[in-house]
Amino acid sequence: MTIHFSRRSFLAGAAGLAAAASLSSCAAGAPAATNSALPRQFVWSTYGIGTGTYNDLAAVANTLTSEVGIPVRLMTSDTGIGRLAPLINGTADYARAGDEYYYAFEGNDEFASETWGPQRLRQVWTPPGNYGVLVREDSGIETVSDLEGRRYPRLTASTSMNRKLEAILNYGGLTGEDVVQVDISYSEQVEALRTGQLDALYHNTVGSNIEELASQYPVRWLDLGGDDESRYSTWEELAPMVRPGEFTDGAGMEPGESAVNMQYTIPLTTLADRPADEVAQLIDYIDELFDHFKDVTPDAQNFHRDVVLLDPMVVPFHESSVAFFERIGRWTPDLQARQDALLEREELMADAWPSFLENNSDAEDLAQRWVDWKYENLPSLPSVDDVPDPMDEQNRRDSDDGQTDGDDDDAEQNGAG
Repeated sequence: MTIHFSRRSFLAGAAGLAAAASLSSCAAGAPAATNSALPRQFVWSTYGIGTGTYNDLAAVANTLTSEVGIPVRLMTSDTGIGRLAPLINGTADYARAGDEYYYAFEGNDEFASETWGPQRLRQVWTPPGNYGVLVREDSGIETVSDLEGRRYPRLTASTSMNRKLEAILNYGGLTGEDVVQVDISYSEQVEALRTGQLDALYHNTVGSNIEELASQYPVRWLDLGGDDESRYSTWEELAPMVRPGEFTDGAGMEPGESAVNMQYTIPLTTLADRPADEVAQLIDYIDELFDHFKDVTPDAQNFHRDVVLLDPMVVPFHESSVAFFERIGRWTPDLQARQDALLEREELMADAWPSFLENNSDAEDLAQRWVDWKYENLPSLPSVDDVPDPMDEQNRRDSDDGQTDGDDDDAEQNGAG
């Protein structure tokens, strides 16, 4: 089953991006923050400048600065560790860091080390997005199976995206051994596809850098749809936070064109001990000021309270986030059961990790041993079956916007991801 996911165009809000670029200090004339729950300045870590993730966060951050008077400094990095380490070591207050939030919570892969181990992370706000593999139309690559023998990205220090890249290959009956893997950073991919160093790239379906590429060369998003469930057999293991999602208006797409790619959230996260009153106030501001930033980027609208994703839930929500979603009627019994199970899992992992590490510190396969230990010793997480699809609300909102904007929609294109 796939979920339809549409966006408004990049051009609809591109003019606001320039205003969102100046974030390291309070905007001129902005009112001083008066709520004692909030710090004098926020530091948030995220992806590099030009990505949709950065642009979305910049829109929110600039709104906090201009409307509330709280400066927000954005720290950027091309690697998962580089985005998450500032949060864990206290340099950053929040991170919109990609799926490394999940691997850090679990203590998996590069986090299975004496330096890291399982981390007490919390989701705060969870806007959805679509991500997938893009190729040039002149490449001759029309399906995932056509990637065999082609140059395919292996993203530097980004385990979460590399697992998704493997899952996408599996969808086409391939593995990493069937392609020529090119070690490259996330932000370098666009230029590498342009110059022929890559035959495919992995990216958000919108973004100023990828929109620029699509304006220079005809491009194609490889479709991940269909009724053959076996094609997704490894997705739960490799990318449990992902589901197939249909999208339109991606970079380079024609009006009315759609494709299925990976849909998941890159959430705003923080540590479990972040003060509840601070997180609650931040959430209230994101909610109350939504109209101020919703049109700045094509994906900023996905920060709406009715659209943020609550499932799949692989890391607990912050207590203030739970309280907010309870208040607006989106929290369900299944979500609470999943939340409780994840909190129990967190405690079990924290209790077990020191002795596990002591007994296995010299093992070359430490990370795999930790995964195996959890599989054998931790209870399974309950499923969530009582959450309505938030994309139904987004589609309704898009339809309403289309009726309002009329013929302007015909001229719209997406960008900035």
